[in-house]
Amino acid sequence: MSKIAKYLNGHILGEVSARESRLKQFSTDRSILQIQPNLVMYPRITDDIRKIMRFSWQLAEKGHIFGVTARGFGGSTDGSALSEGIIVDVSRHMDNIKELDLRAKTVRVQSGANFSKLNLAIGAHSMSIFQAPAGEMLTVGGAIAQNLPAEKFNYGELVDATRELKVVLSSGDEIETRRLSRRELSEKLALQNFEGEIYRGIDTLIEENYDLIEKLEDDSSYGYSGITRVKKSDGSFDLTPLFFGSLGTLGVITEATFSTEFIVNETEFMVVSFENRDDARDFIDEIRQFNPDIIDVFDGKSFELAVASGKKYQFYIDRVAENLQTKLVLAVGISDRNQRKIHTKMRRIEKISKKFTGATTWMSDGSVEQNAELEAIRDVREALRSRSGVIREEIFPIQGVYIPLERFEQFYLGLQKLAKKFNIPAPVQGSALTSIFEILAEFDFSKVSDRRKSLDFLIELNSLLATVDGALGYGAGEGRIYGAFVAKNIGDDAVNLYREIRKIFDPMSILNPNSKKETDFKELAKNIRNGK
Repeated sequence: MSKIAKYLNGHILGEVSARESRLKQFSTDRSILQIQPNLVMYPRITDDIRKIMRFSWQLAEKGHIFGVTARGFGGSTDGSALSEGIIVDVSRHMDNIKELDLRAKTVRVQSGANFSKLNLAIGAHSMSIFQAPAGEMLTVGGAIAQNLPAEKFNYGELVDATRELKVVLSSGDEIETRRLSRRELSEKLALQNFEGEIYRGIDTLIEENYDLIEKLEDDSSYGYSGITRVKKSDGSFDLTPLFFGSLGTLGVITEATFSTEFIVNETEFMVVSFENRDDARDFIDEIRQFNPDIIDVFDGKSFELAVASGKKYQFYIDRVAENLQTKLVLAVGISDRNQRKIHTKMRRIEKISKKFTGATTWMSDGSVEQNAELEAIRDVREALRSRSGVIREEIFPIQGVYIPLERFEQFYLGLQKLAKKFNIPAPVQGSALTSIFEILAEFDFSKVSDRRKSLDFLIELNSLLATVDGALGYGAGEGRIYGAFVAKNIGDDAVNLYREIRKIFDPMSILNPNSKKETDFKELAKNIRNGK
């Protein structure tokens, strides 16, 4: 591979590395898998990505598949940021804010920029992307690739705020996607190049599968469910939604243009703890009248484990001192442009909480210390993942678990039985507004037996979810891990449709070739990282 690295380095402005230390660095993400790539590329300009794609395309024409996988922060928990081929790290150099247009209220940004940098840049002009997902280190490309849900519920999703994308296709051609009129679509359909082939292929696919597409869920990360948003009744056409949840399998996103809005809302939080999970659900039903933007959900086990490992959560410590059990904790966020209205809503929510025996509330007084405490409460997930100051390799983060809120208690009791069977802690966290949760199952991956057990646990978890009309991979996509479960959930017709979409964009199977496919559990087991 060093010869290929040397060849590519002679043709790009960026860097291609075959050094063992670099390869090892990119062999893991936040999933349980470890897969070492052959090469790592740090592109400086879009043309670097175009050249690597042309190189891989030419190899594929000769029968040699050299997979290309785009990567940002590497925060995926589904293994989608891993590849045996070449990893293209866009976060090192391609992380610039290209243009902020205050008049048009748009921002154009490279895909490797993280939201911390983006928010800082536009926040200086009192602007915000209301539909942005949570995660300061999360890159723009990663958020799109995984179709991550917005942090605030009431403003829609990131796809709703996306005006345009720039994408390098598997052929090495670069395209821009945006909403096209009928006339503009006709011009694209007439193109005698790969871009034209894509437009003709997707347009035909939509016409031939109209009834099936009408039945698909447009808010899922399964397959390429963005197909539901591509063609509107007025004939307008936009490929952009297809890239949301695509995990880099349709092209490498290089730039995105988002709508921005002037910051008009303040957000304040209240933490409410319950002795009874059914009480928490009833409480959630009652406070929906106030249109909360955020209702984070944490089970008591999350805080029990975090406190036992040395973390300090005063609200939890206070409840223990009062002999109150903590079954469920809610972090409720209320936004409004009027501070007085926020306070009024908070007081009414607090009043509602007092109806429930054993419920307690905690609100920040605005001090630095209490604001830090609040952030720590909402970030207990990271506290569990880094109890000893480093990322714990024992955690199996199972994201994108859809659980209907009305069936949550049934699911939770089943999960506790499952956790007891496998003799593991399995705390649960998520959002009551989206019904998408995460389970942080803990195994000893230094043991072969536990590596096998983790997949058995996943299989049984999927069976449990079926009993409550839940599903795996709902808000995270298939990646490498959830393919088998997703295929079963969506049915053969949808699987075949998505397979055709992928084939249109990537006929050579170059782009992230092992993601969003049927899971091979034997192969997956071989790639579970050793926790030593």
